[in-house]
Amino acid sequence: MMNEEVQKLSQLIESGAEMLDVYITLEDILEQDITTPLKILFTLLDNERFAIYFRERVNIHFTGFNNMNKELWEIPDVRNFIFKLDEEFPYWFYFLSKKNNSLFIIFQSYMIPFLSSQMNYELNRPNLREHFVNKWVPALYEICEYADISEDESRQMCNRVFSQLINMGIA
Repeated sequence: MMNEEVQKLSQLIESGAEMLDVYITLEDILEQDITTPLKILFTLLDNERFAIYFRERVNIHFTGFNNMNKELWEIPDVRNFIFKLDEEFPYWFYFLSKKNNSLFIIFQSYMIPFLSSQMNYELNRPNLREHFVNKWVPALYEICEYADISEDESRQMCNRVFSQLINMGIA
């Protein structure tokens, strides 16, 4: 019998859905429970069809934070949640859409907030670079190989991530 997540993704593909929206609730964050979003994200890896269809079509949404006077990445519980999720699922460059702020929130979560420009350059850039080189880019190439994406297209995907970083003012 097909599990619920596989069935949902299959239905999204059949309907021609443009995006897969993954919702992370305030309760998930407070409990540091990555189970629900991780179940959805891991289903993307269940078969090549899902991996190919949802390439750069996933958005992460955080719900229940509307009345906060802080940015999401400034909230320690959000940052810790993202760290936990990223430990299990580092495939952001491949799956996340480059049309919203999902990547931005992940990147910012790895940066120490409220630093001067100089300290940001000295502390945050090396930390982000380490994640790029040792985690996120290798994960991108791993999924590209799994989905039989050419090396040229893999590089183009990497370039889109770097372009988004520049547009966000992070790089």
